[in-house]
Amino acid sequence: MEFLDTYLSLNLSYRDCYIRNNAELRDKAVTDQMLYYNIHNDMDIIFNAIKLSPSKQGYRYWKDAIFIIILNDGKKMKICNEIYPAIAQKYDRTAISVERAMRLCFENAMYNNAKDESNFVFDYLKNYLLFPRNSEILAKLTELVMSKDFQRKKFSL
Repeated sequence: MEFLDTYLSLNLSYRDCYIRNNAELRDKAVTDQMLYYNIHNDMDIIFNAIKLSPSKQGYRYWKDAIFIIILNDGKKMKICNEIYPAIAQKYDRTAISVERAMRLCFENAMYNNAKDESNFVFDYLKNYLLFPRNSEILAKLTELVMSKDFQRKKFSL
């Protein structure tokens, strides 16, 4: 997305991009707890738009992974060596079980559910992700949650 290149060229971190684009946080002193709460709410909106069931184990893992990326200012983190183990430790699982749960959760939502209607989030993900790896999904979901377009349209989804 072009907005991300623009903000990164201004030396803004992912955290700063998210806060700048989010009207609820823009003029506040944002704590990590506020950021966590807002990212999780935004991810609930995204997952609801693609009809991802909150009962899936990977549902929580995706939300935590995106929070980790944004909190770490978008630094190139190794998904297998840093993100999966951090989530696995939080939920007392193995990194492999976290990866599998995340993959199956997303595959079920995007490819196995019948989609009768189209919306901004589903169209965005479908256009960029045909048969993606978890790292590609994570990158696109992070871009989406930080985008001005999503922040503007999220209440209509």
